[in-house]
Order: sequence, then structure tokens, then C-alpha cells
Amino acid sequence: MKKYIHFISLLALCLLQMVFFAACDSDDSGNGQPVITGVRSVEASKADSLFTDGERWQIIVLVGENLNGAKEIYINDQKVPFNTTYATSTHIILTIPEKLKLVGEDPSLPAEIRVVTTHGTATYAFHVNSPAPYMISYGADWDGENPLVPGQEIRIKGENFYEVKSIYLSETNPIQYDDDGKLLDPVEPEVKYEITDYDISSDFDLITARMPAQFIDAGYIVVECYSGVASLGFRSVKPEAPVIEDISSDMPVLGEPCTIYGSYFKDVVEIIIGKNEINIPAKDITANEDFTQLVFALPKLPETGRRLILVTETGRDTVEFYNKERMMLDFDNIGAMWWGGTDSGHLVKTENAGFAPAHHSGVYCGIEGTTQIGNGWWGPIYSGANIPDLPDSTPVSEIEFRYECYMHYPLVEGMDCWFIMFDGTPLSKQYVFDGYKDRISGTCEPGRWMTCSIPLSEFTDAATYGEVKECLTSVYLHLCNAVNEQEIAVYFDNFRMYVKQ
Repeated sequence: MKKYIHFISLLALCLLQMVFFAACDSDDSGNGQPVITGVRSVEASKADSLFTDGERWQIIVLVGENLNGAKEIYINDQKVPFNTTYATSTHIILTIPEKLKLVGEDPSLPAEIRVVTTHGTATYAFHVNSPAPYMISYGADWDGENPLVPGQEIRIKGENFYEVKSIYLSETNPIQYDDDGKLLDPVEPEVKYEITDYDISSDFDLITARMPAQFIDAGYIVVECYSGVASLGFRSVKPEAPVIEDISSDMPVLGEPCTIYGSYFKDVVEIIIGKNEINIPAKDITANEDFTQLVFALPKLPETGRRLILVTETGRDTVEFYNKERMMLDFDNIGAMWWGGTDSGHLVKTENAGFAPAHHSGVYCGIEGTTQIGNGWWGPIYSGANIPDLPDSTPVSEIEFRYECYMHYPLVEGMDCWFIMFDGTPLSKQYVFDGYKDRISGTCEPGRWMTCSIPLSEFTDAATYGEVKECLTSVYLHLCNAVNEQEIAVYFDNFRMYVKQ
């Protein structure tokens, strides 16, 4: 990502160089007092729009007079690099560094840009914004079921509590979304119950506050910072944050319903995948009657993923989700496949599947045909060019081998399947089972993608992952029926390792 940003920055500089110098004073010999009169974008169409706030990584143009002979430039009292090629008496192009220390992190820093030239120094008030705040939960030393009282301490957990401007309680949420899940501009509440007595931790992730003299029974806690606003549902009695107990699939097929199981799922705000990579608003999430299950579908595949955050008005909880570091094979970019038996005519992939599932996450692979009694097929063999990344000390007893499976036909009595891992090594064991079944329901559910799971301990007697990871290079699959002929159309995707939570 950083390389991409560098490329874009250089490209922008090259494209704008002629425009920039055409607009600049050609006389760089001015030796009067240097002055910065404004900061603008490098985009020519925005040349007349000045601003006093910026972001890390942003390319900006300093506008002024007598800026020639610039030797050093400082932002927040920190020396920043610049290219003298893009510096004249009236304009200087530079990039705000990614690792610039912000005023939000250290209030003693001056929020300004300073240009030191051969003939004087110019300063300009300028603020580099901190990351926007967000809240995770709040807590207190609750007195049973009694409500909070004035002066009682509450602890607000979150991140990026930089440059806090105000904290208050409100009956209405100032943060609203439109029908497409897009964040609207904050709405000013009619009444605010200001919290003025508070302290912020040195890591800016905890606010310790005392309740005001008057406050509401239910509504929202709002934290307004210089860089944004965060809100969280509030109750004067002890709130119950959501608890995720399980998820039907940690790597569901795109478009397939995925179910979160747990408790306290009322007042859902959204589901966040990764670091705000995918946001699924409440209107796209369905709850059951007792609010112990939530169903959603991915609108697109995560690029990084790693976690799912369920956000309700009273808190949030997290579960591992789309952790690609645990992948063995996805038929797209990770791992490789080849046929390992003699009956290769039964192998199909996405493009030639006879009973293609309605949803898929790219390429999948499967087997189609009719078995003879007691005679089935070997393969495919899945090559582990990608070894899942788990700590060597992880106990094998805590690891599951998971995969997504789609059965077109119902399960027939006598179906006989097995997998082998660590083939050709003393670690290997064969795991035999009676057909593909969903890990939650325990039954075969034809016509939809199921998530199947097998304890890794079924494949080996080894104690830790470190003992087996170098041998984790393939998965052998076998399928037949000992007592009945059986029509088969079964497809697979996302072979992976999962560490039980």
C-alpha cells in the first residue's frame, strides 16, 4: 500500500510540475521577510481553495512570498523533507510525513508550519488531524441493578481520544447513516448533558469521567474530538455488551448467509470487517426473536480481513474472520491443485461445474459423477504451497481443519469419505467419516455452502503445530459408497486451519 501511495504522489508531482511553475513567480530573487499566506491542494482545480487542516501523507502546496532559499521546513516542530526542485519564492510543494507526531499525541507541540530560509523564518498556523475517535464500551462499579448517580465514575473504552472538545449525554444519536449506509454529517442534539470532569489515559484509549449533576436514563454517550465524533448507546443501569459465542463460518462464500451466535444482540449498529474495510449497516442484518442470532451476507470479499466486529449501542465484540494467514488453499491465489487418481474425468472446476452453486468466491473445485458400489474416487490432491501461519506452540488439540463444501444431491446411506494429511510421514493418520455435514447443524444440507470442520488431532498424534507444519503440504480426499450407487456433485473451497477461540 505504501509503495502505491508513493507512486501516486510522484505521479501527481510530475503531472502538476508544469502547471505549478507556470503559476509561480518566476523571480526567485526576493530577499524580503518570508511569509506563508496559505496552504492549498496540488490539484489545479482547487488552487483557489486554502485550508488550515491536513492529513498524514497529504501532498500540500505552501503559498506565500519570499520563500526562496528555503533551507528547512518544520511541521509541529518536526523537520520534514522537501524537494527544492518544487520550491520557489511563492510556492513550495511537500508531503506531510506518515509518522509525523501529532498535536493530539503531544499537546505541547505547536500546530504550525515553519519555513526557515536564508533570509528569515515564516510560520503559519496549521493543524494535522489525528485519527477519528471511536468507542468500544463503557463500564462502572455498578451497585447491583441500581442506576448511576451524579458524581459516579464511569470508564469509557475506545481508541483515538485525541484533542477532546466535549463529552456529553444525549437522547438522540448525532451520528446517522443514510439508506445506503453512508455516514451523514453529525446532527446537533437538542439537549446536551455535559460531562466536564474527566481524564484521558496516556494511550488515549480510556476516558475516566464523573457523571454530571443531571443526566438521562437512556440515550447516547458522545465524544467530540477535533478530528471527529464518536457515539455509543447509554443506559443509566448496567448495560449488556454483545457476546459472540460462535459464527457459522469464519470464511463464508461471497453472498451466502452467515450467522453469528451469542447474546445481547439488541440495538445493532453495524458489523465491521477488518479495519473499516467493509461496513454492514443494521438494515442489512437480521436478528431472531430472542436476539441470540444475527444473519448477514458479505457484499464483497475482504482483502485483509482478520476480524469481525459486532457493534451494538451498548458495546462491541470481536471474532476472527477471513484470516488469510490460516489458508492452505483457495483455488485462486493460494496453493495449487492437481488430480491424484486415475479417474480424472470426474474432476470439475468453476467454469465446467454441472450444478454450479448460485454463489461463489472465485474458483472452486469439485467431483461429479455416479459411484459404483464400493468403488469411489481418489483426489483431488491439494498442494500446500502456502503453509498456514500459526505459532509453533499452538496445541494440535486447539486447531481445526475447515473447508467450505457444497453438496448438490442429498446424502445417501453408505457414503464413505476420508481425508489424509501429512501423507508419507510418520505423523499421518487417515480420518474416515460418513459424508459432508455442516459444523453447526451436524447434518448434510444440500443446495447451500456448508462449513465443515475436522479436529486436526484426527490426522496426527503430534502435540503442537510446530511438529507438523513442515509436513502440511497436501490433503488427500477419497469418496465412495459401500452399499449404494450414488450420484455425486460436491464442490470445495477455502481449505484452512482455524484455532478454536
